Amino acid sequence: MRILHIDKFLPGWGYGGVESCIAAMTAAQRARGHDVMEFGTACDNDVPDMPRYVDFSASRSLWNLPRMIHNAGAAEKLDKFLRRRKVDIAHIHSIYHHLTPSILPVLVRHRIGIVMQIHDYRLACPTKHFLRPGEGTHCMRCHPNKYFHAAGRGCASLAGAGSAIESYISRLTRSYFSSVDFFICPTRFMREIMRQIGTPRSKLIVLRNMVTAPAISSREPENPRRVLFAGRMSPQKAPEMMLDLAERIEKIEVILAGGGSMLDELRRGAADRGLDNVTFTGHVSRDEAGRLMYSSAAVIVTSRWLENSTMTMLEAMLAGRCVIVPDRGPLREWIDDGRTGRLFVPDDVDSLVTVTRQVLSGAAARQRMGRAGKKLAAKRHDPELIADRLEILYREASARCALRW
Repeated sequence: MRILHIDKFLPGWGYGGVESCIAAMTAAQRARGHDVMEFGTACDNDVPDMPRYVDFSASRSLWNLPRMIHNAGAAEKLDKFLRRRKVDIAHIHSIYHHLTPSILPVLVRHRIGIVMQIHDYRLACPTKHFLRPGEGTHCMRCHPNKYFHAAGRGCASLAGAGSAIESYISRLTRSYFSSVDFFICPTRFMREIMRQIGTPRSKLIVLRNMVTAPAISSREPENPRRVLFAGRMSPQKAPEMMLDLAERIEKIEVILAGGGSMLDELRRGAADRGLDNVTFTGHVSRDEAGRLMYSSAAVIVTSRWLENSTMTMLEAMLAGRCVIVPDRGPLREWIDDGRTGRLFVPDDVDSLVTVTRQVLSGAAARQRMGRAGKKLAAKRHDPELIADRLEILYREASARCALRW
């Protein structure tokens, strides 16, 4: 099968949960003998066949708005790409703002079935996280289909206005709903969110993301006092809560692994508070992230936003680590408190401190939860089983596409 994955970044240009998910998927599909291709934006002129990446966050100009809604250049480049290559199925990922829905009619015109992987809440929330950016607080005022709230001062203001306009146009034209044959949701929670914004039920599929246990070249024994935060240092991830842990729990060792906009601020905060038990690694390789997971007693997710299918949590579970996560709808699909991991009250430092103390003080319970979590994650996220289901879904999408003609 000739499979085309489409994302706003070409492989190697971006990093994060989406890119990790795509990398796992394409690797599994190539191992099965499929012809896998990629299309996306490039960050320099070395890839002339691909559209250029534009960092809209660096400019608040309204002149960018038409380009965010309809990227004629991306549609033209994709059309040329498809004229030179035969493609059976298009698997699209995060195309908002950059490639835009302008590429969807091109795929339809070339009679290619389309499945879309839903990685975040962008089709339901203009700021994609159900958070007020200025306040960092949970917010669902825009849901369902009341996108104008994103333009308010309590949300994203001018940038939110552009995203809200984009959302209304996409909804009125039904650009996604009419072109995409199936929407792949990694949680039942996400499926329900998509249903509430008007996505046809027949197009909504729950299929977990492919995840593999971290492969490492060297392994250290578990440090019973070490806890790990691994991810982007950004407001929606709430990494500053890890500094509170370091300050309030005696003899704890806190590792923050990752880069991001808050990294320098967090380093200054740790220095100002005299926290010599906090280590910042910056962005690390997958091998190093795995080494840190295996050597930690627990892996902690502190996110304020409704994490849809956090790779950090899932990789930690597959590594047999006890995970500590906020008690929110999507994550409860994996974490049964006290059995497959631990839950704390979202945004509540006191709750996080209490739960972390309990986990660190009970080695037997911690290891039992690690084993149960590993069994659950291995069953749900097995790459071979998911690859089987994807192939069935691709064939069904191609059949639906054929009915249009």
